[in-house]
Amino acid sequence: MNAPTRLAAFAAVLGLAFGGAALAGAAIDPTDNEDVVAAAGHGDGKATSGGTDSHGGGEAAPQSAGEEDGHGAGGGKALSGLAVSQDGFTLEPDRTYFAGGGPKRFSFRIVDDRGRVVRDEYELESERELHLVVVRRDTAGYEHVHPRRGEDGTWSVDLALREPGVYRAYADFQIDGEKRALATDLFVPGDFEPDPLPAPEPVSEVDGYASEIASSQPLQAGPARTLTFSISRGGRPVDDLQPYLGARGHLVALREGDLGYLHVHPDEDVGGNAVAFEASFPNAGRYRLFFQFKTRGQVRTVDYTVKVAR
Repeated sequence: MNAPTRLAAFAAVLGLAFGGAALAGAAIDPTDNEDVVAAAGHGDGKATSGGTDSHGGGEAAPQSAGEEDGHGAGGGKALSGLAVSQDGFTLEPDRTYFAGGGPKRFSFRIVDDRGRVVRDEYELESERELHLVVVRRDTAGYEHVHPRRGEDGTWSVDLALREPGVYRAYADFQIDGEKRALATDLFVPGDFEPDPLPAPEPVSEVDGYASEIASSQPLQAGPARTLTFSISRGGRPVDDLQPYLGARGHLVALREGDLGYLHVHPDEDVGGNAVAFEASFPNAGRYRLFFQFKTRGQVRTVDYTVKVAR
């Protein structure tokens, strides 16, 4: 099948608009060398990842008020990350304004409804007590890091925040079996021109790897769909996918406009060079997908734009 025919058939079945993106580099927390962190930005369908397996310093789900859980297999009926407070928990950042170059230290606390800093109540989710996802409001500059928690309950991590603009920071955690994602805006001063969403493309590339997405059925608001990412290198399926945070891969979806947040975990029954996720999207519109997988000790990030029908 030639390239135009292949792309047309893909779009007809999937009902998606895709865009690859470039990774802007890596921001690594020097206090921990356990995982890798990559920052993604809009680009030409190419991407780069940085560093060895060192994801920003480990520690020791998301929803806004009135919305249902969106973190985990099956996605959820609504998106989260739309509020700084939920269910009596509040995200309190030390600062939200970051000037100057180089890595930027971001510290924050989660406070309960009695004003007490949460310290030991966190539960492991994907091998971490808390995941921090940061992305600029135009969905460029994506970072997924794991802050370090101090004895006083303060979380800290270095962020890249390389370009001026307004960024959305999501603190994704679980307490008493309930997953939440609290979010706040971060500001980097300077001249800012928002990037348009990347052009439609079913394949996104990073470090010589190609990731192609397919859906079990056309995407539609409400019903769950299986999204499968097939990874190849040099035209051949890879056979060296490594576990990342206890899973074969991770997927975050952000809704265009308000950046509503959905963090989905993979179907571990799917093997080989494929990673599959079951996700449901609550509303029609465009979403940005950020898929992470690990090979040769490095976590690599690719991204897509998808369109969900009514």
